[in-house]
Amino acid sequence: MNKIDRLGPVSIKRLYDHFGSIEKAWRADEKEIAGIEGLRRDAIKSFIESRAKIDLDTEVNKLKAVKVLCLEDSDYPSSLKNIYDPPPVIYIKGDLLPADSKAIAIVGTRKASRYGLEMAKKFAQGLSSLGITIVSGLALGIDTAAHQGALQAKGRTLAILGSGVDTIYPSSNTPLAGEVEKSGAVISEFPLGAKPDTGSFPRRNRIISGLSLGTIVIEGGYDSGAMITAKYALDQGREVFAVPGNIELEQSKGPHWLIKQGAKLVESVEDVIEELRLSLPKMPNAELRMPNEGINYSELDENERKIVSLLSIEAKHLDRISLESGLSTPQVSSLLMMMEIKKVVRQLPGKMFSLV
Repeated sequence: MNKIDRLGPVSIKRLYDHFGSIEKAWRADEKEIAGIEGLRRDAIKSFIESRAKIDLDTEVNKLKAVKVLCLEDSDYPSSLKNIYDPPPVIYIKGDLLPADSKAIAIVGTRKASRYGLEMAKKFAQGLSSLGITIVSGLALGIDTAAHQGALQAKGRTLAILGSGVDTIYPSSNTPLAGEVEKSGAVISEFPLGAKPDTGSFPRRNRIISGLSLGTIVIEGGYDSGAMITAKYALDQGREVFAVPGNIELEQSKGPHWLIKQGAKLVESVEDVIEELRLSLPKMPNAELRMPNEGINYSELDENERKIVSLLSIEAKHLDRISLESGLSTPQVSSLLMMMEIKKVVRQLPGKMFSLV
């Protein structure tokens, strides 16, 4: 049923509720199906025509390569089961564990700033070190950084796809998907072999929020997928958190709008834990350092302190630092070299510099 076009989660649930079992629904005649209230004609037509062409034994054999959970299965995640339109089937590579009930989603733009990537990674690391599972969508940018942060903390992470679990998108994240599978699970509601399309990503976003106690948004425009996930979270009665960003960046507009609407502004892992009222052990690496925190200013001279005040996690070009500081380019270059040795700044390609 899950393979049939136009037969979405709500239609499948109506069939299941009406007949009392999937098998009875599958074998029902057209007249019985047509009498179900709320079932669209195009869905009925697609179901009748498609099921005649599907070989059940062949489909069952294909599924031996993955784990499959259906709504009535006892280990289907209860948090997901309780949303308005839970996926009738989820396909899993890896393992879903009871511990994953304590999960938080981290989502954001694919075109993330350096600051956004750093924040995604650090929030994921901090939360993972407290035993919280990190949920995201395996997209480039913020999603990738969130999964990487969880893995670096040796924590659990779940990647929710807008394609089949055997069709990783983007393909460049195939190695990352393999790592996620070892330390959590790659999950999809789409059947094996399904390719991603524009409609599949909004659908998968409700699963990201549905599996999570709350969703942290780190960078994204007003109409971004991250904002869609935040809306799903609100509809599902889950918490929404937003990390503030640079007011000059377009990708900060989404989180800042959420904050104006009442989303919890978070600057640290502790803010998230406090809002969710989770009782968790304190871990040494759970602290999240924001830009400029943790710098020993007593080790810096006046000009070095001036440069620090101009930098953040977001990289800045050598010439711009020189212009804003009023110091000559050779002088700034020499100071930055010394500050690299002191592990206060780091150099990036193209004479770009940021705080460590």
